[in-house]
Amino acid sequence: MRRRRSPSLPLMAGLVLLVLIMLLFLRSCTGGTASAGSPEDAIKEFYESEQEADFGKAWNLFHSEMKKRFKKSAYIQTKNHVFLGHMGVETFEVDIGEMEKLKEWQMSKDGPVFKDVTAAEVTMTYNSQFGVLEIAQNCYAVLEKGEWKVLWDYDY
Repeated sequence: MRRRRSPSLPLMAGLVLLVLIMLLFLRSCTGGTASAGSPEDAIKEFYESEQEADFGKAWNLFHSEMKKRFKKSAYIQTKNHVFLGHMGVETFEVDIGEMEKLKEWQMSKDGPVFKDVTAAEVTMTYNSQFGVLEIAQNCYAVLEKGEWKVLWDYDY
C-alpha cells in the first residue's frame, strides 16, 4: 500500500511568499496611495487634510501648476492665519458634489490645457465668529506622473 504524501512545508511557504510578492507588485503598480487610486480619492483626501488643518499634507496633493501659485510655507501660514486665526474656525464641513469627467480643461487663460479631468463642486461650511459661512469651489483632479493631483480654477 502506497502512503499519500502531504505537501511539504517548504512548498507551502514558497507559495505564500509568491502570493505576497505578487500583491506587493500589484500595489506598487497602482501607486499604493489614495491619491494615485482615483481622482475622487485625491479630492476627498485633499479636503480631509484641510479639515484636519494639515495644510502641508493638502499642499502635497496639489498639481505642480498649483505649487507654482503657492509656496508650501506660505500656503500653510495663510490657511492657518485666515481660517483658524481671523475667522476663528476650528473645523468645517465639506460636501463634495457629483464627479464629472471632462475631456479637457484649462486652469487659467494662459495655463496649460489638461486632458481627462475630473471635476467636482466642493462646498465648505464654516461655523465662524462671523456666523455660518459657505464657500463653494470647483476642484479638479488630473494625473501627474502617475498620481492624481488637485487643481483649482483660475480662469477669470
